[in-house]
Amino acid sequence: MSMYQPEIKQCQNCKKDFTIDPEDFSFYEKIKVPAPTFCPECRMIRKMIWRNVRSLYKRSCGICNKTIIAMYSDDGAPVICSDCWNGTGWDSFSYGKDYDFSKPFFVQLKELFQTVPRFYAYRFGNLINSDYTNFAKDNRNCYLSYSVVVCEDVSYCEVIDKSKNSMDSYAVMKIDGCSYNIDCEGNYNTHFAVQTQNCVDSYFLYDCTNCQNCCLSSNLHNKQYYFKNQKLSKEEYQTALAELHLETFSGWQKTREDFDYMIHHDAIHRYAFIYAAEHAMGDYIHHAKNVKRCFDTNDAENVAYSMRAIEVKDCYDCQGVGFQAELIYESMAATQNTFNDAFCYLTIQGCRNCQYSFICKNCSDCFGCAGLTNAQFCIFNKQYSESDYHDLVVKIKQQMNDMPYIDSKGRVFKYGEFFPYDMCPFGYNETNAHDFFPLAKEEAIQKDFPWKDREKRDYAITKQSSELPDNIFDVTDDIYNETITCPNEGNSDFQCTTAFRIMPADLQFYRTKKLPLPRYCPNCRHYDRLKYRNPMKIYTRICSNTPCINTFQTTYQPERTEKIYCEICYQKEVL
Repeated sequence: MSMYQPEIKQCQNCKKDFTIDPEDFSFYEKIKVPAPTFCPECRMIRKMIWRNVRSLYKRSCGICNKTIIAMYSDDGAPVICSDCWNGTGWDSFSYGKDYDFSKPFFVQLKELFQTVPRFYAYRFGNLINSDYTNFAKDNRNCYLSYSVVVCEDVSYCEVIDKSKNSMDSYAVMKIDGCSYNIDCEGNYNTHFAVQTQNCVDSYFLYDCTNCQNCCLSSNLHNKQYYFKNQKLSKEEYQTALAELHLETFSGWQKTREDFDYMIHHDAIHRYAFIYAAEHAMGDYIHHAKNVKRCFDTNDAENVAYSMRAIEVKDCYDCQGVGFQAELIYESMAATQNTFNDAFCYLTIQGCRNCQYSFICKNCSDCFGCAGLTNAQFCIFNKQYSESDYHDLVVKIKQQMNDMPYIDSKGRVFKYGEFFPYDMCPFGYNETNAHDFFPLAKEEAIQKDFPWKDREKRDYAITKQSSELPDNIFDVTDDIYNETITCPNEGNSDFQCTTAFRIMPADLQFYRTKKLPLPRYCPNCRHYDRLKYRNPMKIYTRICSNTPCINTFQTTYQPERTEKIYCEICYQKEVL
């Protein structure tokens, strides 16, 4: 039996009650941090505001003046390219300063963060012809793709791993020759698929596994030549597929309408997209054990309140962490053998025992530092002996509690809290926070969240999207010269770019796959895909399969009318 008891607290941000479980207290005790004062959702949003993966800007390197594609807008802080970052042309210790006990910790940390040069984007490993990517590792020929790992010839995707020759997909792994896949794995030449695995030569599938030559179907397993969930002969299937005219935009749109109707009225929905997992609660989880309130998490053990966690163990309240990260708390993008880090942003390649640090590489025992590499026992980028370091850290933690930072909304930031909102270099609408917890500009400002007004774009439009040929085979190479208007006309809800172009690789893909040209810009297509995902919220529901009365934790809101089944009923009905 645990020595701890559940405790109910009121979130100091949203003012709602939340519960800290006994196993949570055990973790906090293990890493020697106080219990949180923000609820799990507010903690998630607070870190998401630091996760800008999609908004890229042309900047000049602050050292060599080379043009770079950076994730930071020109907010006055220097940004430098990878060559300069890894070179000898600057010294991060030159920005070091003594700690001032007369000022709140976060005031001083913000000053340091705005002064020390920042690495231009979160990109590492072997990257070839993949400049327009972010949160990227080991890629070749990738374009406008984000959170992309070990991929080749991939465009307009996000959260994609070990895939190639694919476009316009989200949260996928090991796909090849696919487009518009959402929460899929192992598909080949499959287009418009949701929560589908290991399917080949198929179209418009929902929750299908190991299927081939199937279309407009749901909940199929190990099937071939199925159309609208009906078995056909090979010849009958090919005729039915041809009659959809998927090579035309009009045929594609009509089929999508039928697909959406099927999802909401005919398909059975598993209570959560969780597989090969033990004791898991959340959504989009696989190959995991003891995972609580997590999303987009795989190969994980003992993880809670986290998102996009890959190959991790014993981590709480993390986002974008992975590749043998362990004992990480309240951090964003801690990867590559990081250990025992807390309250950090972009700590990589073996960082250990670091707290409140930014963009550090292979550092250990650093507190409140920025831009350091191969450093140890540093505070505010200043070197200390081991004993002096530990003594001063104890004093600073106490001062953080005695003199906390209090923002304009009265939120108190003591030791144990992630960075205050007004330290963030990104606008709320530039980040994953806006993807999963969308707010209008007025709402964000009312909450005192940062906001970034998009730069005005004066494109010389040469073609309206409505003027594009309906049939892909009527498209000529002249399309490369066109600047096409996006129908959303710069709508900030979708970070609309107002216009887009068709690249040669795009047209080759569409011609090869016999698919029509898109009508919207890549950002608007991204937000369109997100409609097929549930919000990152947890609800208690009863199984829709009468008379079953099983209850479960799910991301489907109670008022939704789809057929949401518990695991037992799903297995009986579908498998």
